[in-house]
Amino acid sequence: MIDAERLLWSLVECSEEVLQAIVAAERHQLAEIVGMGADGAETKGIDQIAEDVVLHFFERLQTPINILSEEVGFVDRGSSITVIVDPIDATANATAAAELTLTDLPSSLHAVPPSLPNHSGQFGFPFYAFSVGALLDGVPLASCVRNLPTGDVFTAVRGGGSRMNGVPIHCEPVTELKDAWVALVRPADDEGLRRSATLMLNSNRIRVTGCTALDLCLIAAGSLHGFANPNIHWPPNFGEKVVDYAGAVLVLQEAGGVSADQHGNPLSLDLDLLARVMPFAAGTPELLQALLEAVK
Repeated sequence: MIDAERLLWSLVECSEEVLQAIVAAERHQLAEIVGMGADGAETKGIDQIAEDVVLHFFERLQTPINILSEEVGFVDRGSSITVIVDPIDATANATAAAELTLTDLPSSLHAVPPSLPNHSGQFGFPFYAFSVGALLDGVPLASCVRNLPTGDVFTAVRGGGSRMNGVPIHCEPVTELKDAWVALVRPADDEGLRRSATLMLNSNRIRVTGCTALDLCLIAAGSLHGFANPNIHWPPNFGEKVVDYAGAVLVLQEAGGVSADQHGNPLSLDLDLLARVMPFAAGTPELLQALLEAVK
């Protein structure tokens, strides 16, 4: 029998090791293109650093676990448990200004306060995450999403609720767009812009953050109320992959939230890195339906 709580703590421990590896890395390495991932996108240095930590971590566990990760693809270890991992969700945020080098520094610089936290050594736009969802025979069992710049940890166990930094969280009961704070994926073209207009003009607030996993977790925590991707799927890379949302879906669900693809169907957790969907999410079924209707 699988101990879901023990599995969860393994996911949290893995997220901590990823955090420490990124903090320890040389800044210029983060944005370097080092290869091509199994999802068909470029692999940056920060992606490789984080994924190497993930692979080594799960190799050390006594219980064999399958891995689906953005860069390496599917690693089959013959287990009933599979972890769907996005080592770095929102790589563009993480690598913003990573190439920046400071020259001609003044001889006198202000001192760094000694009270700064360990994770303050990170750079970039401070909204990116380590995200992992563990599935037992294809069904979500435990999840962990860590905001790497802040260190905040969102966790969930099936049937055991959701937590942020150990504190129980729950979605806000917002049902109408006029009251909703909505995270929006940037429109990719004129059609996406047209489809997003109703949301932008009728929601209480709009936020464009670039990190799906954290957006869904903030809905679970009540800081946001909805999430929408207004774009139309055109190959090869418009849309989002299962690794982008798999870690956050259970956090949202256990906090009382709901999610769907652009057709209103449940978000797929198939182990296919080439599949793309347009996710929608909300704290209530009524708001989810309003989001789907708004982009038609």
